[in-house]
Amino acid sequence: MENAVYIGLSQQMAMQQQMDVIANNIANADTPAFRSGRVMFQEYLMNNGPGQNPLSFVQDYGVVHDTREGEIKQTGNPLDIALDGKGYFVVSTAAGQRYSRDGHLALNAQGDLSTADGDPVLNVQGQPIVIDPRDGTISIAADGTISNASGQIGQLQLVRFDSDQEMKNVGDTLYSTDQTPEPAPKLAVEQGMIESSNVEPIVEMTKMMQLLRNYQATQQLLQIDNTRQVNSIQDLAKVS
Repeated sequence: MENAVYIGLSQQMAMQQQMDVIANNIANADTPAFRSGRVMFQEYLMNNGPGQNPLSFVQDYGVVHDTREGEIKQTGNPLDIALDGKGYFVVSTAAGQRYSRDGHLALNAQGDLSTADGDPVLNVQGQPIVIDPRDGTISIAADGTISNASGQIGQLQLVRFDSDQEMKNVGDTLYSTDQTPEPAPKLAVEQGMIESSNVEPIVEMTKMMQLLRNYQATQQLLQIDNTRQVNSIQDLAKVS
């Protein structure tokens, strides 16, 4: 197999990764607070022998998150919250603490304020926030303080990190990181609101169609090269 085929295959592998990311973006266009991603590529040069130009391959370097906030929409649900600003609230999962902006919250079977998956949301002391629905309407202040007719229940633990790009996706709306969380005093909580996904479906569909055309064009080049090799082998056989 010649170098042109290897180079073409490396391009197709990178495009496959890009297609997976775009498809995931489109699938989460309606997921609250979802952050779209895009693939970064880098050139990989390989020695092609003495006096020869190096071979230029392409490989995916990683996925970059679009950290722009999505549109904030009103829901009227007192347990829904949207975060206005840079930061996250803290969630307790079976794998440890995770971070989220998906404010579509509910009460789980234990009465804990939790995510849609039932993972408890933590207060500033790192404990679940227990709410008795019989105590009346819940009020959530801009600083994350939660109250009802019985008084103050607790306060959401709001944190931020130096680099959002170092946050690793755990599912669609949870993140993990090795960074040390810091308080997020400028982060405001809006009750009865939900942050939408920042995915732009039309843009993503356009990217997908262009990527498909590029993939097909590369496949045609590989097919042409394969035909050339087959013809060359047949011609050599006839000479022999």
